[in-house]
Amino acid sequence: MFFSLIACLIILSSFITFVWILTVKSQTPKKIVVDRTPDVPYENVTFKSGTNGVKGWFIPSKISGGKSPLIIIIHGWGSNRSRMKRYIKPLYSEGYSLLLFDVRSHGESEDVKAPTVKIFREDVIAAIQYAKSRNEIDPNRIGILAHSFGGLGSIIANQEDLGIQAVVADSIPVQFSTIMKAALKMYKMPYYPLGPMMINIMFIRAGISRNELKEYDVPKALRNRKSAVFLVHSKKDDFVPSTELDYIVRQVDIPHIYVESKGHRSSETDPKFWNHVLPFFHNHLHGTGGQVSCPTKMPL
Repeated sequence: MFFSLIACLIILSSFITFVWILTVKSQTPKKIVVDRTPDVPYENVTFKSGTNGVKGWFIPSKISGGKSPLIIIIHGWGSNRSRMKRYIKPLYSEGYSLLLFDVRSHGESEDVKAPTVKIFREDVIAAIQYAKSRNEIDPNRIGILAHSFGGLGSIIANQEDLGIQAVVADSIPVQFSTIMKAALKMYKMPYYPLGPMMINIMFIRAGISRNELKEYDVPKALRNRKSAVFLVHSKKDDFVPSTELDYIVRQVDIPHIYVESKGHRSSETDPKFWNHVLPFFHNHLHGTGGQVSCPTKMPL
């Protein structure tokens, strides 16, 4: 009996250790090299988020004179700013200035111990503050185009009055169970019993309390949004399923479209994407003295 108890304790201890190690690994995004640069004039920039340095690119508007509207482009988990080049040309062509940056623990930005959606939220806020400090930018005409986890962080941040006018969130995960299922899928491991345990460990490591977790309820955050939001998700997303958008629209009346592009990082290849996203930004960012050309509109 005694030896059976010891054996059980050893097995339990080994399992807990395994889950902890797997959680730390899952919570440590792979650093992808920033190996591509914009095909338009740009400036390397650095700004602070908390005590950490954040690296990015500022792309001035192609239209000279006056203060321009700006769109902040934000990547997802395990990505970096160079992976977001796919969004640059259509927005730059419309006359927007752009700001792209590496979220902390990604790309060339400094690392944090246990990154979560909280880090994305904080870095979104820091990027907005930095953008408003630039003389070329109209601080009253700032929008966000964010992918995946970057979109999640932007939706959470948009509960605060940050002075932005529009957020487009592309292919965002919404439920923590979905996020964890996607992570475990890469390791070919089942969600139960690992998933719920790993979610709790992640928040413990990040110092996020249960009360703070209430801020990360996406339908609630959308109901409390301070600026206009438009959601996009591909029905053929094989990483974060489009049922995440289904989950949102069942609870919140929010402008959205489904596209048909294959994969998690290709929504913009469907013509419907830009035919809706560009008019959405134009409607909310052109202002009274807008410099942005008006794109061809399609019914929403």
